[in-house]
Amino acid sequence: MSQEEIVVLSDKDTLKMIEDVGGFEIIQQNDTDFKHGFAKLEIDPDKKKHISALIQHIPSVIAAETLASSYVVRFPEGLPNALTKLNQGGYGTMIQENGRFVGSASLYPVTVQAAFLGVFMTMSIASGQYFLSQINSELKVMKLNLDKILEFLYGEKKAELMSEVSFVKYAYQNYGSIMKHESQRTATIGSLQNAKKVAMKDIEFYMSDLDSTINGKDNSDIVALVGKAFQIKESLELSMQLYGMSSVLEIYYAQNHEQGYIKYIETEISSYIDKCEKRMLSSFSVLSKCISDHKGRFWGKLDKSSYEKSVGELIDSLNTGEESMLRKSLRSVLQAATQTKEFYLKNDGTVYIKAS
Repeated sequence: MSQEEIVVLSDKDTLKMIEDVGGFEIIQQNDTDFKHGFAKLEIDPDKKKHISALIQHIPSVIAAETLASSYVVRFPEGLPNALTKLNQGGYGTMIQENGRFVGSASLYPVTVQAAFLGVFMTMSIASGQYFLSQINSELKVMKLNLDKILEFLYGEKKAELMSEVSFVKYAYQNYGSIMKHESQRTATIGSLQNAKKVAMKDIEFYMSDLDSTINGKDNSDIVALVGKAFQIKESLELSMQLYGMSSVLEIYYAQNHEQGYIKYIETEISSYIDKCEKRMLSSFSVLSKCISDHKGRFWGKLDKSSYEKSVGELIDSLNTGEESMLRKSLRSVLQAATQTKEFYLKNDGTVYIKAS
């Protein structure tokens, strides 16, 4: 990497004051290799220009203890650089020379703090998109297009679940844009909370339906029974993933990264999904026994091997004794919200985040 691509900082005392006000730390880094251990954040071109411009002006910024109420004084060319001392204390912007007023200085608000916070908000949104993309890659059912989802959804919950899944997909895909608009962000948070409640209701519905289907009095048609059980299982998994994704998105939209709150949500999600997985395991264990005990009709014998295989594989995946991939992914993205993040900025506005 050439030297001109590296951010060079000067005026350390001024920079330290800005860092203290903004709640961040800036360190010069001259030999960073971005090939390994870094992820490039997706930032739109206009925001990259702002970041680049701010980097270029870091050495010349002026800061005070409270930047929001600080001003830069600029004097007209050719006039003395001294303000008028007032009798009540302080200074006026009028300029005196030889006992008479000859002009007025201009006051410009110092906007460094706002500029820094704006840039770091941009990076925060971009890093949020990065971490959310990690969990989205694991939510395989949520990634299906709506036509595929319609193939296995059924009954009275179909329209309700489809509506909420569609909204959560919208909230995920447009996270970066919605975060820039406060009123839209607030409305989205409320809708995500509702999606979470709907998901929990649907989970309980499908759990109950799975139990009553497998434990029904007439299980003579084993082919229909297995088909129905797996249809419910797919609907149940979709509801569980909707529950997890809406919970995580709410946190990222609200930007509530208090450790106690994140820990509560993490524990709640983990314990609830664990309970669901155990109930699913119990139901499919009963289904496995039904298949094993099935004798078929006297005029023909059913080849049960394919059904035993598919049910057995599902049972094995739920009975490993290890944390499921869904719980692991949700926990990872929740913990990422509270971790200290290292951003690496280049002069052209490109931003990298150090992968954990």
